[in-house]
Amino acid sequence: MKDRIITLATYSYPRAQLLKSCLESEGVECFLKNLNLLQSAIGGGVKVRIREEDLVTALKVIEGFKLTYVENDEDSLVTAPVMELNRIMVPVDFSDTTPRICDYAYNLAVKFHADILLFHTYFASAIETVPFSDSYTYNATVVEVLAEVEKNAQKKIEELKDYLTARIEKDKVGGVEIDTALSGGMASSEIISMTKSYKPDLLVMGSRGETAGTSNLLGSVVSSIIDNIEVPMLILSDRGENPGLDNIKEVMYATDFDKADFKAIATLKYITEPFFMNIHCVHFEKEEGDHPLEEHRMGILRKYLKRSLGDDTVHCQVCKMEDKMKGIETYVNENDIGMIAIMARKHNMLERLFFGQMSRKLFVKTHMPILIFH
Repeated sequence: MKDRIITLATYSYPRAQLLKSCLESEGVECFLKNLNLLQSAIGGGVKVRIREEDLVTALKVIEGFKLTYVENDEDSLVTAPVMELNRIMVPVDFSDTTPRICDYAYNLAVKFHADILLFHTYFASAIETVPFSDSYTYNATVVEVLAEVEKNAQKKIEELKDYLTARIEKDKVGGVEIDTALSGGMASSEIISMTKSYKPDLLVMGSRGETAGTSNLLGSVVSSIIDNIEVPMLILSDRGENPGLDNIKEVMYATDFDKADFKAIATLKYITEPFFMNIHCVHFEKEEGDHPLEEHRMGILRKYLKRSLGDDTVHCQVCKMEDKMKGIETYVNENDIGMIAIMARKHNMLERLFFGQMSRKLFVKTHMPILIFH
């Protein structure tokens, strides 16, 4: 049977060459992949590959020379300043879930003394309601409908502002201001454009739009925004009662051992700390066989998080199960997970997790918020 070749680490070309020399001096045969032969001196993303049977020996070599799966800038990743939550943007569509979404944003704003921008896009829904029989009638009707829709939207968004302002006065909260903005255009493009001009620190919105069908858990607007912005997003279920932030005590961060994990988990700690939430950093693997490489990577992540956060509050674990999706459900249920956090470029994992029949039932039952980092 052909020996199985696995990727031990991905480094810049110089570090890959150094690790290759160290491994071969210990009798571990090593291969480099994605090597830029023409510009090797400046090549990046070189994979260091070994035979699976040599993994244990290779891990000892890595540990001895302090060569981990992250680059030399790991310290800067860990110690980099965490985000400051000063501005929260809340896209609203005036659906039944809008008040709950505003409540989430309000609770965050109170904890961090942040401002809230309520934002609504009215153009798309207006066009859908326009009756027309010819171009002249269409053009005349569009002007009238848009004027009426904008007027109604202005009224509704002012009512939302008054609702939140009244809560601020009742709770005697300082340092929180409520602003509003309206825009005519397609929802996703207008929200993306507004994030560039307003520069929020967090986006809070529903999982689907007012007119979304039932087949997709994350609507097209949300999916488009995830792919085109670099702002953390808190996505809330559009079904039933979302659990309040004060009632969520356990948060799961799903990791695939990315360098961005360091900053993402530190940011997650910053957001959840005022609510006294516990963080579970979990990597899921199939149960068959041992996973020394994954355990090694989790150990590195655990060590640097402990150093950067100053305590052991992040529970790091590699979970092994026969069925990955079912295993995630089991972990969520057994650990009373109330919110899931994940990197944006891995949000296809969210789709696999939540679009399955059993997993969709889990999400609908718990109305679990999703926090997405970029």
